[in-house]
Amino acid sequence: MTDDKIRCELCDREFASQEAIDAHNKSKHHTIHREKRNKFPTIIISVTAIIILIIIGFVIFSTTVNKPINTNNTSSSGNVQTATLSVSGSKYILEPSVFKKDVPVQLTADVSSMPGCSKSVTIPTFGVLKYVTPNDNTITFTPTKVGTFRIACSMSMYIGSFTVTE
Repeated sequence: MTDDKIRCELCDREFASQEAIDAHNKSKHHTIHREKRNKFPTIIISVTAIIILIIIGFVIFSTTVNKPINTNNTSSSGNVQTATLSVSGSKYILEPSVFKKDVPVQLTADVSSMPGCSKSVTIPTFGVLKYVTPNDNTITFTPTKVGTFRIACSMSMYIGSFTVTE
């Protein structure tokens, strides 16, 4: 005599037919089956939440970066040194690239030549951090040291330098 009983894999009970085990699973183990079914929506919700957090972080970063850290943009003489900032390849180009110490510098960024993160401009020595846009493309700072200094994007993918003299 053959044993035609079907066993439930979850609780190890025997059933006489497939219909009986299906009814058992539906009533006794429905939460386990629902959890298996709901993994896909959970993944979608998780990925969506991560994307939203990234977007919120970018918005917060962008609004914070748009405010220059160094606001020392006046001098006793009233002179301002002006220059144009653009990108060629992976380099920042400043024209001119030599400035006088203790005289404010006003860089006008050519945003049309600046891809991606090159718009997030940093000059660490002088506390400059600014995200330039077509509507706000001016970076102002006062060089207080003599030497050659680095200008870079916030990711250091675009770099350049300028010189400050006495």
